[in-house]
Amino acid sequence: MNKLKEIIKSAINEAGRITFAKFMELALYHPSYGYYTTGKSNIGKDGDFYTSPHVHRAFGSVIGNFIIKSFQLIDEDKLTIIELGAGKGFLALDILNHIKTQNKSYYERLNYYIVEKNNYSKNESEEKLGDHLDKVKWFSELTELENENISGVVISNELFDALPFHRLKFTNGDLAEIYVTLEDGGLVEIIDKPSSNYIEEYSKNTGIESLEGQEFEINAGSERLLKQINETLQEGFILTIDYGYLAPELFNPNRMKGTYKCINKHQINEEPYTHIGEQDITAHVDFSNLINTGKKLGLNKVRYTTQGQFLVDWGILDFINNGTEKEIQAIKNLFLPELMGDKFKVLIQEKNLSDSLKDFYPESPFKISFKVL
Repeated sequence: MNKLKEIIKSAINEAGRITFAKFMELALYHPSYGYYTTGKSNIGKDGDFYTSPHVHRAFGSVIGNFIIKSFQLIDEDKLTIIELGAGKGFLALDILNHIKTQNKSYYERLNYYIVEKNNYSKNESEEKLGDHLDKVKWFSELTELENENISGVVISNELFDALPFHRLKFTNGDLAEIYVTLEDGGLVEIIDKPSSNYIEEYSKNTGIESLEGQEFEINAGSERLLKQINETLQEGFILTIDYGYLAPELFNPNRMKGTYKCINKHQINEEPYTHIGEQDITAHVDFSNLINTGKKLGLNKVRYTTQGQFLVDWGILDFINNGTEKEIQAIKNLFLPELMGDKFKVLIQEKNLSDSLKDFYPESPFKISFKVL
C-alpha cells in the first residue's frame, strides 16, 4: 500500500478537493514519504534524472569563477555562499575546490551555507565535502539565516522548477483551475474557479491571450522564495539556473498542454497520480516573474541568458583545452545549443551593488544562438 497516496486521499476527504499545488507539495515534500524528503530522489545516471554538476566538474568551476569576481565587488571580511537545494553536494564540492585552488584568500574568508530539507542528502554531502567541513553549515530552511546579515552569493540549480505549482486551463472563455479529487476511490482531476485572486492577477499580468483549452502553470512559491532570499541577503548576487522561459514564450499558445511533466528513471510521463512519492514533478520556470518580482524587491537584473552563453562567458572553454576526449564531450553537453546549453537559462540579480557593476560581466566573442518558439 502506498501510504502517501492514502494521506493524500485523507486530505481530499477532509477538504473535498485539493489544488494540484497541494497534491504536489505532499507528493514531493511530505516529511515522512515525500520524494525529496525521504531519500527517494536519486539524481545521476542510475537515478531518475541528472543535473549539470553530474555532467562535469567544469560546471561548478565556472560558477566558482563567477563567485570569485562577485567577491571582488562585495569585499567584506565575511563572505558567504548560500546554495539552495544542494542535494548530495556535487556542485558545492566543485565550487569549493575551485575557489580554494584559485583564490586561497577568499576561501579562507568564506562560509558555505547549504539549505536542504533532505536529511539523506545531507548525510551524503557531509561525506563528500569532508575536506571542506570547516567551511560548510547545513540548514533546513532559508528563514534560519534571516538574522545573519549575509553578504555574498545565493545559488540555486534546478530548484524553482520543483516548487509546487497550480495548474490552470482556459475553458469556455474563462480561466479555471485544475483540482484533484476522488472518484470511485481513485485520484481524478476536475476544473473549477481559481482558488485565489492571486492566480487571476498573475494570469492577467502575463499579458498573454490564451486559446480555448490551453493549460499552463503558475508557481506562487517562486515569489515567496525570492522574498525570503531578499530578506536574507544584505548585499550580493542571486544566481538562478533552471529550465524555463520569459513569459511570452512560456505561455505561447503552441504549448497547449503547459510544461509540467513527471520524471521516473529518466523517462518523462504525464501521470502524476502513479508512482506517488517515487517520481519528480516539475514545470518550466517563468523567468519574467522572477525578474519583475525581484525589481519590486530591489533585486535588479544583471543578466538573463542561456546556460551555454553564461558558461562560455565565464570561462568554460578553458576546460576544453585540457580535457580528455570523453571530458570534452561532457563539457560540450553543458554549453552547446540543442543540448543543455539552451535548455537551461541563467538569471543573475544583484542587491546593493548597482554602483559597482561596470565591467563586471565578461562578454565572450563566442556567441551562442538558440531557437525561440
